[in-house]
Amino acid sequence: MKLAIISNMRGCSWAGSETVWHLAAMRGLEEGQQVTAFLHPDIAAAAPIKELVARGGVVKQWNVLRLARLQPWKEALRATFPVSELDQFDAILVSLGSLPAMCYVPGLVESLTQTRTPYILFCQFNSAHLPVTPGERVAVRKVMAKSAGCIFLSQRNLDEARRQFAVEPPQGWLLPNPVRENSARPLAWPAMEGGVRWASVARFEMLWKGQDILLDILRQPVWRERAWHLTFYGSGPDREDLERLVSLFQLQDRVSFAGFVNGLEEIWRDNHVLVLPSHGEGLPLAALEAMMLGRPVVATDVGGNRELIDEGDTGFIAEGSTAYSFHQALERAWHVREQWPAMGQRAHVRVMQMARLDPTQQLLALWKQAGVRS
Repeated sequence: MKLAIISNMRGCSWAGSETVWHLAAMRGLEEGQQVTAFLHPDIAAAAPIKELVARGGVVKQWNVLRLARLQPWKEALRATFPVSELDQFDAILVSLGSLPAMCYVPGLVESLTQTRTPYILFCQFNSAHLPVTPGERVAVRKVMAKSAGCIFLSQRNLDEARRQFAVEPPQGWLLPNPVRENSARPLAWPAMEGGVRWASVARFEMLWKGQDILLDILRQPVWRERAWHLTFYGSGPDREDLERLVSLFQLQDRVSFAGFVNGLEEIWRDNHVLVLPSHGEGLPLAALEAMMLGRPVVATDVGGNRELIDEGDTGFIAEGSTAYSFHQALERAWHVREQWPAMGQRAHVRVMQMARLDPTQQLLALWKQAGVRS
């Protein structure tokens, strides 16, 4: 089969959302499928994409003109996604950071509504606070109505989409993120004599990932008196502002920036707990990976976090994505530090159960199935 993936992601070198379809595409290539990925240059340069090309995948790049007012003229002269080209595939997977994000990719809505090739929408993220314009609602409903279905990472994301767009997907599937590296057993628990080591593994985007809330909490006197260290892992547009906040709050000796780390063991060999003060999520890959390696998670009650994490058993859930709520969750975690290793063991068991469902294979099967049904 000739399979295509269109990703809306840009503005970072890589993201957890890309890991999902990348693994499915790699498995498709192993099966002998032809895979073409339409990507923004920011993502096309990533190491996993070079691996995709090395295995026989094809990459085509899309971009946005610097002068936005010229974009319609450019689309009229040559479409970013020519319908004649999309019509050559058997099935298309459209990976979206959120459903309205399809409107941010030049010409994508128009091409999807015109192509004869069946496509599936893969919604990687949602939030009750996601801003959606009336025009975006119309576009999403039109594209969704023509689709073969829509994949969501959590039930909550699907429920939010129904309410936001007042529509029922033609077919709605729930599919958890796959973990990049399965581990038969948790990593050994790191020593805690030198203090607690928090890890924040997320794109540097304060609007949705809430790292600024975490820093605002940890600058408070009660936390300054405790022994801890926070390491930020990842990349993104807000790194400089986060570094400025660390300096402003005088946390330079308590907070580090490690950049993007590919190996999970490198992160979790020394860290004890994942902290995710997000304002919105799908089903965070960072949480799945931390739990796979035996680490509890402190997260906000957004996206599929409550579907994944059991309060007081495998982690802690802040009722809201506010400094007050997350502070309370951190407090609950802090006062049962001796229970963290056992919580990490239970977290590992929980994610191993999910991994046996093989979401990568399920995604590839849905992708191919869309083409067969046509």
